[in-house]
Amino acid sequence: MFNLFTDTATQGDMSSMLPQLGLLGVLAIVFVLTVVVPQKKRDKEAKERLNNMKLGDTIITIGGIVGVLAKISDDDVTIYSSNANTPITFQKAAIQTVIPRDADKAPKEKKETKSKSKKTSDDEE
Repeated sequence: MFNLFTDTATQGDMSSMLPQLGLLGVLAIVFVLTVVVPQKKRDKEAKERLNNMKLGDTIITIGGIVGVLAKISDDDVTIYSSNANTPITFQKAAIQTVIPRDADKAPKEKKETKSKSKKTSDDEE
């Protein structure tokens, strides 16, 4: 009936498997390029953001708590949140977003520059 334990593989059977193995290899490469490499890039950027934190930066935690960075240690950070300036200590791994202190000033400067350029163009007419 069934000969499961006999070695009946011939050369023709192996050559018909090569396209399937090639397809499997191509799918593995596509998987690595679409999933693994971008994730490593995001992890690297997140680690860089955490290492570049400075006092006064605005922090958003994974729980949604927003505060201003007050103290940085090796694994922990302390932020002041709310109007009552309540100090809260978190692990660095709990930080989702870091907004640099200088980022708040940059958009205002751009708006002022645009308004000045409009005034100078109006003056020229």
